[in-house]
Amino acid sequence: MLVFSDDNLEVIYRSGSSSYLLVTFNEMEMRANGSRFWGQRFCEKADISTLGFISRRPNWFPAASIVKAVEAVAPILHAAPERILYGHSQGGYAALRYRRRFNATVAIAFCPQVSIDPKVVPFDGRFARHFSPDLHAGMGIAPDHAAGRAYLFFDPFHAVDHRHAVRIATLQERTHLVPVHMTGHGTVRAFTGTARALSLIEACREDDLPALRAQARAARVMAPMRPYQIAVTAIARHRGWADRFHARFGSAFSPVERANFLYHRANRHIRDGELAAARTLLVDAMACQPENHGFARRLTELDGRIAWSLKADSAARS
Repeated sequence: MLVFSDDNLEVIYRSGSSSYLLVTFNEMEMRANGSRFWGQRFCEKADISTLGFISRRPNWFPAASIVKAVEAVAPILHAAPERILYGHSQGGYAALRYRRRFNATVAIAFCPQVSIDPKVVPFDGRFARHFSPDLHAGMGIAPDHAAGRAYLFFDPFHAVDHRHAVRIATLQERTHLVPVHMTGHGTVRAFTGTARALSLIEACREDDLPALRAQARAARVMAPMRPYQIAVTAIARHRGWADRFHARFGSAFSPVERANFLYHRANRHIRDGELAAARTLLVDAMACQPENHGFARRLTELDGRIAWSLKADSAARS
């Protein structure tokens, strides 16, 4: 049931049999359509009472809209003594940013950002194009946003997500960091499945950190993105290992994973001065993901470097 809507987001309420209210926030790839919310299938299978907050675009849930939405759903919130916030990436940000606004008992966040303001996070340009000064003034997660307990899941090998996680834990009290190695920015995918997600929520409700860490270890072993993450991570220090891992498991990579591996491997060839090999891999990456303009720009830059190198060699011989 649609219970709130404005220019930035929608809120859908689902009544269930759970003793708690789960408040979910979507990741940026999902868009509001008036009838669905992030985590809906899981909540339906487990019959969980849910408020689903869904953005109309990648807007990181502007505070003005959240304030209005919380006022609109106040009767639902007041009827739920236990409120659990749950989200990934921009949704993970919202789960932590609005802990106090919802008077949350628990917040569960996967790979959140402390902010997308380029001035606040100069180390992360992934989402800068979505930053709007009018919508996002003072959007950074702050100490006075904390309430209840929070559990932040992230991959320590993902350097940018790691920096966000550490900064958030420094800013917000009672925030526990739970590493899930070799899952990249898709850590939430390691916990898909009704039984696994329910176990995760219950461990957070009970503040059972040993159980959470055990679940994280088990989830990462079976995580579908693990072979890709290992291969990409190895490029920086063990390129031969990365190539062997790709040769063995690359056929199971998704098209996006394959394209990204080829791109990162090409960049390592460039750093090593192996320009021809890099060009071959960039062409292959573009074949996997032709709509990626970043690949095309990188290839243009490389072609310019190759041309300059050939010209310099010709001049040196003459």
